[in-house]
Amino acid sequence: MKLYKLEASNWETFYGGPEIKDRIERDVVTIAQTPNCDAFLLLAEDTFDQLELLDSVPTGFDFTYCQEWGLTVDQDVVDRVITDLGKKANPWEPPYPSSS
Repeated sequence: MKLYKLEASNWETFYGGPEIKDRIERDVVTIAQTPNCDAFLLLAEDTFDQLELLDSVPTGFDFTYCQEWGLTVDQDVVDRVITDLGKKANPWEPPYPSSS
């Protein structure tokens, strides 16, 4: 899976407008956000040229995917999310998606 950063100013461009007819369905999972919600971290299998592809987990984000796991987001947490998503997608069939 790929890790992306979505700036809040690009939200409507990426997801479409607020009207149902204007929405764009994306196969992504939001895993973190900045405290002031001006940027978000997303995981996706697909490639999105309009998003910033990250090669490492940036600082300044709070983990939101599963708050029971805490607020810290780092590579270990991203790997755990990827494993969790793989289990949910097909709980009987390892291996799960990798982070590369």
